[in-house]
Amino acid sequence: MYRNRMLITAALLLALAGCTDDLLSGPGNSGGDFSISVGSGTTPIYSWSAGPGFSIDVVRTSNQTQVVWRITDPTEPRNIASPVRHGVVPTGSIESSAIERVLSPGIQYRVTVNLANGQSAFQDFTP
Repeated sequence: MYRNRMLITAALLLALAGCTDDLLSGPGNSGGDFSISVGSGTTPIYSWSAGPGFSIDVVRTSNQTQVVWRITDPTEPRNIASPVRHGVVPTGSIESSAIERVLSPGIQYRVTVNLANGQSAFQDFTP
């Protein structure tokens, strides 16, 4: 009986391991140290209430290695204030990637906000 439980547990763990990619990029998936709200449309507004930002990165969840839009604040104090509209660079910030200043409808994206204090969070969304 103990052996059967071990086999069932092992089978379940293997099945879950095969689903990891789906769990990491499911619709509405979020995580991190604080919450991010994403507005609607192809130039959504990103908002958070955890403090000033250092950078904002947006990627397609199907290709998370290519940033489609990124802004950073390279000066001290790092101070990207919430909210930020996608494609609009706040005063004092720089745009270091501008592949998609306007997002594509029906494509799933992930926005990641990195705070000046080292905390970060992400939110998946589809415009």
